[in-house]
Amino acid sequence: MTMRRAIVYGVLLVAAVSLWLFTHSERAQIRRVFAAIEKTVQKKPGESVMECAVKSQSIARHFKDGCTIIDLRHGLKTAYSRDDIAGGLLAFRSGATKIAVTFHELEVGVEGGEARVEGWIDYSGTEAAWTGYEPKSEKFLAHLEKIDGQWFISRIKAP
Repeated sequence: MTMRRAIVYGVLLVAAVSLWLFTHSERAQIRRVFAAIEKTVQKKPGESVMECAVKSQSIARHFKDGCTIIDLRHGLKTAYSRDDIAGGLLAFRSGATKIAVTFHELEVGVEGGEARVEGWIDYSGTEAAWTGYEPKSEKFLAHLEKIDGQWFISRIKAP
């Protein structure tokens, strides 16, 4: 009976260590960045201006200061400061009454202090001046850098 108990405890210990290592891996940290952005971007009708500003700042914190944003469809390739990103998000969020965003099929590759994430983003919403956005799904490519133990998006491209 003691030998069985020792084996069970050993298996449980190995499982716990494996779970801890998995959740603290670099890929898991990067996935949590996108999960945090996804959660914070969501907007429901009735959100106050203050809450809108706080959420915009919170989202911008996931971007490296000087992040390059590339949108090939609109001919955009510019580096933005965190303040610029927060201001743009605030303007966008202020005009929207509802926003829904989901990231999925994320493929994460890590090499040292840099990472590459390819995936899909689904988004939809409504605006006071416009009854609704056509729900869209777009592929994106993001590059992240690890600075002081945290991952920040340094470049994002929407083809």
